[in-house]
Amino acid sequence: MTRTVIFWRHGQTDYNVERRFQGQTDIPLNELGRTQAVQAASYLSELQPDLIVSSDLSRAADTADELASLLNVDVTRDDRLRETAFGQWEGHTRDELSASWPHELDQWLSGADMSPPGGESRLESGRRVASAITDIVDGSNAEAIVIVAHGAVLRAAAELLLGMDGTGRLAVLGNCGHGEFGFTGTNWVLRSWGTAPS
Repeated sequence: MTRTVIFWRHGQTDYNVERRFQGQTDIPLNELGRTQAVQAASYLSELQPDLIVSSDLSRAADTADELASLLNVDVTRDDRLRETAFGQWEGHTRDELSASWPHELDQWLSGADMSPPGGESRLESGRRVASAITDIVDGSNAEAIVIVAHGAVLRAAAELLLGMDGTGRLAVLGNCGHGEFGFTGTNWVLRSWGTAPS
């Protein structure tokens, strides 16, 4: 039996608008983000997921709750699904970082697998989230599962599960965008990537 696994990014936050590195700082959804979550939840509810698991950061948890409320399903919170830890970069824009860490920022933007000062690399956080997703899927008999998390780690985890290098071959999902996978028990098949509420 092929199961459906949805990777769903949280709705918009003010840090997204300001293009600040959020990382594991707990930034809430803004008004548009809450609207996006409601719209996307309506669409995703048609898949009738049996299991919803989200990052414990409020922007993901609140996004997940919108879907759960439509389906009368509980949400499991899992801190392994948190965004990449960006260390000292959290709360800063790229312009601000270019003044303090120009070389490191250039490396990051080029796709190098480097760690921001005090943070995680793409591969470190991608492996963490891919491992969590594997545990979640393997530990459930649900036919449809929704994983609600964050842009950088969902991309990296998706690439790793697909046998790619985890350093930025797929685009980052937009706010409340999602990707759909089929999981055969041994193989991950990407069905769609980047679908977002209109």
